[in-house]
Amino acid sequence: MLAASPEKCLAQINPIRNSGQILIVGIGKAAFPYCELLQRKVKSNYNGIIISTYKEHMPTNLDKFRIFYASHPIPDEKGLFAAEYLMKEVAKLTSNDLLLFLISGGGSALLPAPPYGFKLEDEIILNKSLLRCGAPIQVMNLIRKHFSRIKGGRLARLAYPAKVLTLAVSDIPDDDINQVASGPTLATSGTIQEAVSAISQYKIDIPENILSYFNLGKVDTPKPEEACFRSNSQELLASASKCMKSVVNTARFKFTRVIVISDKSEGEAKNVAVEHARIIKDHLSNYSLASGEQVLFLSGGETSVTIVNPQGKGGRNCEYLLSLAIELESHNLGPYAAIAADTDGIDGTEQNAGAIIDHNTLSKIRAKNGSPKDLLAKNNSFLAFKAAHDLFYTGPTGTNINDFRAVIFNINNV
Repeated sequence: MLAASPEKCLAQINPIRNSGQILIVGIGKAAFPYCELLQRKVKSNYNGIIISTYKEHMPTNLDKFRIFYASHPIPDEKGLFAAEYLMKEVAKLTSNDLLLFLISGGGSALLPAPPYGFKLEDEIILNKSLLRCGAPIQVMNLIRKHFSRIKGGRLARLAYPAKVLTLAVSDIPDDDINQVASGPTLATSGTIQEAVSAISQYKIDIPENILSYFNLGKVDTPKPEEACFRSNSQELLASASKCMKSVVNTARFKFTRVIVISDKSEGEAKNVAVEHARIIKDHLSNYSLASGEQVLFLSGGETSVTIVNPQGKGGRNCEYLLSLAIELESHNLGPYAAIAADTDGIDGTEQNAGAIIDHNTLSKIRAKNGSPKDLLAKNNSFLAFKAAHDLFYTGPTGTNINDFRAVIFNINNV
């Protein structure tokens, strides 16, 4: 999305100068394009570190950066090596130095650093449990922050007494900048007791050794009032809500009505779709579309999926769309088209960004001997839309501001 492009978002940043060293660190799926432009804003001596995913393509003019590739969404050894290197370099900073920290979605997996006494495999097992539990991203990140040597503000503690300027490209509902990539340089408001309570509430399958560690209550997470945060600052560069406003402003020139269901939808993807279908039905029942009129329903946020079939193929956006198609068919609301996609270009387990469907999609699935309800129940939304030829691919987009969804009704004259 143009509203989340580095060119637009970094235009607001003033030139950055510092008497000491500047260490530019870019973490996440947006690290490469943002750091490429961010370095032009720096008018003092600097060097840099970038940690991003294997799927990203490195620009050619990042000669002053040490580049690391690591795995997402499951951490790997390369991510651990990169995180250890980052912590070592950050710990060298002095009171005259500045840590310029660009964080974006995906950073939680890219920065594995389990507590002392635990191994990478422990963090991998924990992450797998979180990804299939269906809990909101804030809950998952609260737990991740308490099982780390780098998340939850610990990197800022390592950098102290250097100043830290955090720039965030947010993939978190409600624009909670502290949650992006589990907040390595920002204080967390959650406690270990709240993390343990969330594990119980969402029935998350946590390994016994990790749960025992949590229950000791001795997890050391920097508090907001600590000295390591006092001279720091942060700025939200891009987010789902900012981009939604941009989409709405543009869409109003094209569509008769533009309705934002929510820019922060959370919860089980298939259940969110059912609720959105109900909202759409209620709106359309109170509004008669004339010939040529179109109504656009928009939503953003980050849903979740409870994995019941580990061999299933799909992602939260495809799962949302398959559930939405089933619900809209039952309501018989007429011709429509819909899109749901992850703005980073990858939805779930496969390489598609999402899917683009219409009122004929379920018929196309059934024509291939597929049962939409069975495919949904077995987390196989990717296979459903592959059969219908409704998947679409963008490749990595260089940004990550959560999911984007749109449904258009009365499309006969599109």
